[in-house]
Amino acid sequence: MTARIFWKDAARLNDEIVSTYLTVARAACLAFAPIALTEDDAVPEHYRLAQVMHARNVYNAVNGDTQPVDPETGYGQIVSTPLDWHVRQLLRPVTAWGGIA
Repeated sequence: MTARIFWKDAARLNDEIVSTYLTVARAACLAFAPIALTEDDAVPEHYRLAQVMHARNVYNAVNGDTQPVDPETGYGQIVSTPLDWHVRQLLRPVTAWGGIA
C-alpha cells in the first residue's frame, strides 16, 4: 500500500517528510493496537490504513489553517484528536450486539 493513494496531500510532500509522519503514526497505532506485532509478522491492511489516516491527521493538525477563528461560527481551525475514532475503530473494531457477523 502506498500512503499517497489514501492521503492526497502526501503527493506534494517529499518522501522524507511523508516517512516522518508515517513513522510517528506507526508508533501511535502500534501502541493502541490490541495485538503486538513482531518483526516477522505480516502487518494487517487495516493497521496500514489506520497508520496512513493518523499520519494525515497529524499533518493536518500541524499544518492547519492559521487564520483566526470566527467566534460566531467556530470556523478557521482544524481540531485533531490524538487518535480519532476512525483510526481507533480500524485498530480495535467495536462489535455491535446482534451486528453483522
